[in-house]
Amino acid sequence: MTFSVRAFGVAIGVVMGLAFDLSPRPSIAQQAAASRPGPITLVYRDDISNVRQLKGVAHYGGVLGRDSSVSFTVANEAGEQVCNGTFTVDSPRTGKFSLACFKGSFSGNGTYQRKAGDRRDSFVARGQTARGQRIMLVVGKPSGIADGQFLSP
Repeated sequence: MTFSVRAFGVAIGVVMGLAFDLSPRPSIAQQAAASRPGPITLVYRDDISNVRQLKGVAHYGGVLGRDSSVSFTVANEAGEQVCNGTFTVDSPRTGKFSLACFKGSFSGNGTYQRKAGDRRDSFVARGQTARGQRIMLVVGKPSGIADGQFLSP
């Protein structure tokens, strides 16, 4: 075999190797990153009682503290989805929220602020229901809120 034939064979092998390495490959769909589900407590006033508390687990559609807008759902202690909403970031420590619960019969919106030292997924949000009653969301385990502590909006 001559040198030119051998060089041609090597060149073809290199080109084919590059073609195989650079060809698009089917990729496996990966789940988008999201904050881990965590505790949430909704404390609100309504027309019937003075104060109500709904404790549950929040499931997030994005990463709190990183994504500019994160959708969330709340499941009560029985595992039933009772609320959905959105957290929207204004600054690294502040933002807004909106939520609707109980198939739209209850809704509210307001603002939140993370304290220095709190994790990205732990903060207190305060606002009003659609009827002007106060509402508070305790997301995660923010500093200053003890387990079992009575909360009032």
